[in-house]
Order: sequence, then structure tokens, then C-alpha cells
Amino acid sequence: MRQKDEAKAQDILRATLAEVQAVGLAGLSIEAVARRAGVATGTVYIYFKGKEALVEALYLQVKQEFSEVVLPDAGEPLKAAFFRITRAYLDYVVQHEAEIVFMGQIMNSPYMTERAREISAQSARPVTALLERGRAEELLKDIDTAWMMAFVNGTLKAMAPLAAAVSKAEYPAFRDLVATLCWDALKA
Repeated sequence: MRQKDEAKAQDILRATLAEVQAVGLAGLSIEAVARRAGVATGTVYIYFKGKEALVEALYLQVKQEFSEVVLPDAGEPLKAAFFRITRAYLDYVVQHEAEIVFMGQIMNSPYMTERAREISAQSARPVTALLERGRAEELLKDIDTAWMMAFVNGTLKAMAPLAAAVSKAEYPAFRDLVATLCWDALKA
């Protein structure tokens, strides 16, 4: 039995992401992923049991990479952590359009497995804890944490196309302004 090549698995996952961006999750096929990755269709099945396993593996990888970018540092003051997270999130959204498209499509699809839901909830815990800490310290409004998360998430996604259109020189000020707007909207 041949040993699996991690680089090949990553090529397949990258091809899957590109294919989802091109045709959407509903139009995704193993054959198209294989063509895009430059491998035989059977090779995809060596690494992933089927389309569901492939999509779940991609989701888990994207979610892990996303979480590594935006997780708060332990012990940071609330406002500093909030600003760092919102800036990092906006950077991620601007720089990872394919991943954002993919995550948006999978959230309301049959490919969102129970395991993927658990990973998603787990990766959100540090941000949820930060917002709950802000409520407890009366620095943030006393509203449902899920509402705050949805507001910040929606705002940052909506601002991403505008951020992408801003010049590199203007981007840091734009990013700071967006973070300030989010903070101002949620502060007590």
C-alpha cells in the first residue's frame, strides 16, 4: 500500500477551495477537483472517502487557519484584544476571499456535519469569552453575545470589498476606522 503524500492532500484541498469558488459547493465534483489538482480521480478517493469527507476536511482546515489568525491573546485588555481581533479578521476576509466564500456556503449546507459544528463552536469560544468578559466588565452593551458576534462578523464581511478597493497606504487607517466603528457600536 502506498504512503499518502501530505503535499498531494494539500493540493487536493487547495483545488477543492478553488473549485468551490468557481462553481459553488452545489456544483462541486470529485472529477473537477482531481482535474484542478492534476491528479487522477481515484487519487482523490485515496485521500478522502468521498465528497462529504473532502468538504469536511477542507472546512476543518480553513476554520483552523482562520482561528489561528484571530484568536485573542491571553491577558490582553479587552479593548486591545477587540481591536486586534477585528483588524485581523478584516485582514483575513480581504486576503482570503475563496475561504470566506467556502465558509459562507458550507454553513447552511448538508455538508455541515456535527463534527464541523463542534469545531466551529470551539473555535469561536475565545471570541465569545472575550465579548462575555466585556459584558461582565460593563465595557460592552448587555446584549446577547451571539448578536454581537453576528454584528461584528456581518460588518467585517460587508466592509471587505471596500477594504480591498482602498490603496495599500490608506488601508491601515481604513482598518482602524472599521475596528473603531465596531467597538463604538458595541461599547456600553
